[in-house]
Amino acid sequence: MEDSFSLFQQLPDSILLHVFSFLDGTSLVRASSVCQQWYCVANDEVLWRHLVFVMVRKRAILPPDKESWREEYKRLTHHIPQELSQDVAGHQDEIYYLTFSPSGRFLASVGKDGTCRLWKYGNTVTLQNTAGPFFNPPLKTRFCEFNESETLLMVTGLTHIFDIEGSIFIAVLSMPDLSLLYAVKGEYPNFRGGWLNDTNFLLPRHFYDHGNCFKLEAHEVNVKSKKKDRNLADLFVKCRTKGRDLLVTYFNQSRCDFARVIDPKHWGNLDQYFHLSKEVTPDTEASGSGFSQTDGDQTKPELVKNATTMSGSDDEIDFDEKKPQSDDDDDSDIIVDDDDDNDDISADDDIDSELEDAYLNDYALYQKMVRTAKKLADHGQPNRTSKQRTGTGEESRPHGEVLQEIVSQGRKIILMVHSSRRLEEKCFIALYAVKEDETNPGKPFKKLGVNGGILGLRLSPDQRYLVYAVRELREKDEYWGFDTDILTIVYDLILDQCQDSVYMGSQATTTDHLSYIFPDLSPDLIAMGAEVIEGHLWDRHYGVKLPSNIIHSSHGPQGSGLNAVAFHPRDQETLVTAGDDRLIKVWRSKNRQAEITRGEVAKMEVKEGQEEDSEEKTPETRRKKCSKHNSLFSCFSKGHLKK
Repeated sequence: MEDSFSLFQQLPDSILLHVFSFLDGTSLVRASSVCQQWYCVANDEVLWRHLVFVMVRKRAILPPDKESWREEYKRLTHHIPQELSQDVAGHQDEIYYLTFSPSGRFLASVGKDGTCRLWKYGNTVTLQNTAGPFFNPPLKTRFCEFNESETLLMVTGLTHIFDIEGSIFIAVLSMPDLSLLYAVKGEYPNFRGGWLNDTNFLLPRHFYDHGNCFKLEAHEVNVKSKKKDRNLADLFVKCRTKGRDLLVTYFNQSRCDFARVIDPKHWGNLDQYFHLSKEVTPDTEASGSGFSQTDGDQTKPELVKNATTMSGSDDEIDFDEKKPQSDDDDDSDIIVDDDDDNDDISADDDIDSELEDAYLNDYALYQKMVRTAKKLADHGQPNRTSKQRTGTGEESRPHGEVLQEIVSQGRKIILMVHSSRRLEEKCFIALYAVKEDETNPGKPFKKLGVNGGILGLRLSPDQRYLVYAVRELREKDEYWGFDTDILTIVYDLILDQCQDSVYMGSQATTTDHLSYIFPDLSPDLIAMGAEVIEGHLWDRHYGVKLPSNIIHSSHGPQGSGLNAVAFHPRDQETLVTAGDDRLIKVWRSKNRQAEITRGEVAKMEVKEGQEEDSEEKTPETRRKKCSKHNSLFSCFSKGHLKK
């Protein structure tokens, strides 16, 4: 028996590699613990690459920030937040929104019961304080946001229906006791505001100057005020005229649903994205991906200026005199994954011809992206990876040049979603450049047209990416309605391009109105709720939906939505969700669950995707004895997955 076992261990590597190709990940890890030879063969990148391809249902190249296919398989199996860690009760009715504080130490939620609840995050989520209801009977609170220093919490809610002073209110609470410091009313009922800086928040208003116009006010909160827990009605009177004009526009928009503030300082030196533009020569490979591939692996892509814009020349803002744009007629770059013949679909030729159009306006580009995603979805294929470029027109300025000027002048960017009450009209996302201490003209330097309604949006922690959920408008039998498919899209604010994939799978239940649902994104993942009880996770690198157990309880036809999701800002292996079942649910990866079981403290100071264990691996630690087998606490513990 021993001789036969020894003979089996002496098989050539090529035969072992073929045998191991039939094993799953767990079996490969166990095989690697037998002896040195098996360890080397079982950790061959070809085996792990194949396992990843099976998981994502496509052939692909290794993402640029990943070390190996083995680590990539480990990420997809053990570092995705799919395991229910905790049910958090407390709200008395549906929960509409929740968000983490910038450090991840706190979590805030609002809902139909008219309250704002502050939770402390750790291995378990515990209730810290409750504010509200602010009216009697309770009226909905719909949005909340922490300031950057986590000393203030802003809450947005509805006032009484026939209140002539405004249909919403914004209240600012102190942290962590949630004492009322400031309150003001506004006219836009669906507005979800934002912080201009650490002490100033935004509020939209109507004003009349030869017509119905729009302005955005900045209201300053005195953090050092000793008067706390003030009366709400008194604050409405006192704070009504305290706002100062920040942005003034001379066009009327019936609705202003969202406002986000972007500080370009978070982006660092923009030269890293645009400094190569002058070095591009005609010899540069026009359709290349910028990736250096070796046996399926990939080095980090070079950063090249992207000339993509999604608007016409009339969308540019004049900081100074306009400069002419160079006449570059670059073709659209299309990066197609290394698919085999079985992955082809009959609609490929039509799809490619649509994507290769280099001169698209914003609406046409959006429509083509959506049609592409739907064609691929109909054929059961994952969305193909593509980079799309559009011409800007001769008179418009390059997006990188505009951003450089915004940074040099110390401006911030305000992102707003404008729309009309007329159902058949599309909404648009507008980007404004503003100085905090001035009244700025309300001409956006960028518009992104959307054929439909935006359900919710978020910025990434570094404020580079915007993720938003859309339902398209459809005309059927002379009536307008919204498509039941919810599309989740990621927009790169620096490179001015929609990212490779339109994420599909989330569904709505009705066509006559919009329910607000807020997505979120992390470096590797996209998360989204739905008007049904199921949540969705997609991988950003491969554009595919991941299997998940994210689900909330159904409370009948009118109470079965999953309304908001949020990744922990410093740990993408933790996801929280909120829905109509009145529960906040905490989802963690298998890796995080195992750490908590071992008694480790939940990680809040670790950057996303960063491993804490930096123990150096030496050849001695990798050496295996044929006669000795190791016990496995986890099939992917670092003792068995050595580089």
